[in-house]
Amino acid sequence: MSRSVYYLLMGISVLLILGMLYSFVTVLTEGHGVTALGNWGTEGKVPWGLDIGAFSWWASMGVGALALLSVIRVFDLEKYEPIARIGVFVAPLAFLASFLHILFDLGQPFRVLNTIIYLPLESPIAWDVILLSGVGILSFLLLIVSLRKYLYETYKAGLLPSTFSPVYEVLLTGYTPREDSDKRGAFWWLAAAVLVFIPVVGGGVVPFVWGPLGVDINWFGAIQGPTFLLGSMAVGAAALLLLACLVRYFFDADELYTDGVLRTFGVFTGAFAFTYLLGVIWEIQTGTFAADLADPNITLLIFGGDLAWLLWLAVAAIVIPTIYLLSQLAVDRFSLLGTTVVTAVLLVGVLHQETWLTVGGLSYPEMMYPEGEYTPSMYEWLNLMGTTGLVAFGLLVFVRVFPVIPASEKELRRPA
Repeated sequence: MSRSVYYLLMGISVLLILGMLYSFVTVLTEGHGVTALGNWGTEGKVPWGLDIGAFSWWASMGVGALALLSVIRVFDLEKYEPIARIGVFVAPLAFLASFLHILFDLGQPFRVLNTIIYLPLESPIAWDVILLSGVGILSFLLLIVSLRKYLYETYKAGLLPSTFSPVYEVLLTGYTPREDSDKRGAFWWLAAAVLVFIPVVGGGVVPFVWGPLGVDINWFGAIQGPTFLLGSMAVGAAALLLLACLVRYFFDADELYTDGVLRTFGVFTGAFAFTYLLGVIWEIQTGTFAADLADPNITLLIFGGDLAWLLWLAVAAIVIPTIYLLSQLAVDRFSLLGTTVVTAVLLVGVLHQETWLTVGGLSYPEMMYPEGEYTPSMYEWLNLMGTTGLVAFGLLVFVRVFPVIPASEKELRRPA
């Protein structure tokens, strides 16, 4: 990547972050009234919108990236190691972005403190935050353990900028190669812990608590747990595939991210996306068997009412990329540009679907109130673009400062 392109991307990221800060300060000083959110019921609005959809999307990305890199490391899938290395840096940034959207939705930092002090255990978001905090900590520990190993290999070979030597020395304090001489070192055990913990996040506590209630469409039934897990794998795989394609293009890393590796990883991405879509359909369909408090006719409105076009738009944005990614293996061809484009579309499609499921679950009151109306406000869009810019900024810093891209054996053997 040329310096001009690098600094251009850094500049765009900073502008997006500044837009996010403007949005946060505006809502903080003027209140949520400047957004499209409002009270459910007599006001005819919805209390959750794009911020909660984005929270779920970023959290899914973090969980999926963490799960995939853990699978690659635990089962020693060596040819996918360069993709796993990207996941090490993506996961903690994705969790940071997800927590920021919770902050944006609450509106004031003190509300976050009150939520921690007076934890509302009846809230599914509260349980999400508790469990995702666990995987967030695991992702941070994996990042530190991985950085020590990657830095030792490249810093000692003189492949990193000397400007950041003090940072490298601090991170390498107490490190010896023996820590990773055994394949079942600290990273392996942390990755194994992730694979044990993630099913709890993706399939357990929240559906166990809320699944039987049937209080809102799209949120009824324990199928929402596996659906979140499948969505996480789809979003995580799509994010890693997209970034791998971009790294290959900008850094001439064709030997690391070969056509075969990216094509096969694309098949897994498509498979995850297809099963996630099945989970979404089943999640909506179970609403026809909801508890007495829920109106079964609402589910029919999802497929044929005013919100139906949003559903089918999201379905198309998931199905078309899935077909493209799977077809590349069938015809034994690979297009870097095509994969990059459809993977980006897939990510947007899942974001749209998660936001639609959130809003749809609050649009139809169970009492004789008007239907809720919602269109994301400028401030909510600025929040989403800002967290995207923040993640991009973090990745650009990581690429410049740390060995995100594996060095070749020849480079590692070269005298420093």
